Amino acid sequence: MVDLRREAGYPLSAPLLKELGAIEEQGGKAILLLNRRGVAPALHCRACGTTLRCPLCDVALVLHREGSLRCHHCGHEERAPQACPACGSVELARIGAGTQRLERELATQLPKLVPIRLDADTAQNPEALAAALRRFGETDRAVLLGTQMVAKGHHFSGVSLAAVIDADTALGVPDFRADERTFQLLTQLAGRSGRDAPGRVLIQTFQPDSRPVELASRHDVPRFLTRELERRRELGYPPFRHLVRVLVSGPEPGPVTRALEEVRDGMQGAEILGPAPLFRLRGRHRAQLVAKTDEPRRVAARAGQLLAAAAPAMRKAGLTAVVDVDPQSL
Repeated sequence: MVDLRREAGYPLSAPLLKELGAIEEQGGKAILLLNRRGVAPALHCRACGTTLRCPLCDVALVLHREGSLRCHHCGHEERAPQACPACGSVELARIGAGTQRLERELATQLPKLVPIRLDADTAQNPEALAAALRRFGETDRAVLLGTQMVAKGHHFSGVSLAAVIDADTALGVPDFRADERTFQLLTQLAGRSGRDAPGRVLIQTFQPDSRPVELASRHDVPRFLTRELERRRELGYPPFRHLVRVLVSGPEPGPVTRALEEVRDGMQGAEILGPAPLFRLRGRHRAQLVAKTDEPRRVAARAGQLLAAAAPAMRKAGLTAVVDVDPQSL
């Protein structure tokens, strides 16, 4: 594990450069994971590694342009602080590098290595994906770098290093499953290294003490599951309760929020979070409310009835709505 609070040179720390330098000198292959897909801008402290989180939902707060931090689950909002509330440091920033920057850094610092980038830009169709994977398998001193697709379902001989550039990226996603997905991604990537020869796994992180990172580094699946289930029981998340999400989108933010407020006011017997704004998608404003309930069918049916009653007004305002039971992401 590499503690990025104490190591300079992000995204290529000195320990990672040393491991890659050995491959450049002796031959072999490496896989580097930099998961930037679908990530909302969370605010991190570079000094202590803290990610600012919602006090009600235990998910990362999202940094907006106007300087506010918002929870996309319950709508909690606060001003972005000038200093870290945990340690007092003023080193607060969005962190993370893109795959293109990482590719440039490799070319500059380790010119004998062959970087092969695998992300949504370079693998837009199955043929391009297959070509990139084939090139990696056939090339000595190759480095496969990219998003989560590099961690799943691929077997290559000669991979002696698997590294995560920034394990905190997924922790910053405003979703209660962020810890689970971080742990899963890290353990999946670790399985790519050393399948047919001794291999190394290196995790770079600003939060070495975070539960998913620390337990993934030890591949301690039982302890992670135990603690994650305890957390979800306390907060009323699946599998102990069900979630019903109502998402409304439209050309203007005001009608979107008002439609969800009417749905919220008409729902009974459920713990309601929101309405909370989401990022615009394809030019449309979006917001959601989330109900925690033990009766998902009844709550979803009631939400559907309320939306149906409001359908004429919603159509006039150009609104669309979706009701989703136990969504895979929020």
